[in-house]
Amino acid sequence: MIEILTPDDVSKIKDCYIAEYIKNLLTNLLIQTSDCSLETVGGIFYVENEKDFDDYKSFGLSSKITESRFEWIDLIGNDFLDGCIVLDNDRAINIVGKADYFRKGVLNNEYGEHN
Repeated sequence: MIEILTPDDVSKIKDCYIAEYIKNLLTNLLIQTSDCSLETVGGIFYVENEKDFDDYKSFGLSSKITESRFEWIDLIGNDFLDGCIVLDNDRAINIVGKADYFRKGVLNNEYGEHN
């Protein structure tokens, strides 16, 4: 798992397609913050395998990640998903990763039945 807090963190992602998506997501979120800090509004996490979902404390969560915790999960292309978990009234996290990792890690069924 890679936690994305700064543009430098994006360079750790090997897949060019998803790195560009996350860079744009990060830029859009930083523009909306008053202090240009992603930590004040939540975070972005790039999961590198389905086991990353087991380490829920690294996401700032106190319990296991399940499908019902997501506010939404969107297919963003190249077989990647972007899911959002609302932490509180002011913060949310985006979790981005291969659709297969979501299926094996948190989704009850095949993606497409969850929209």
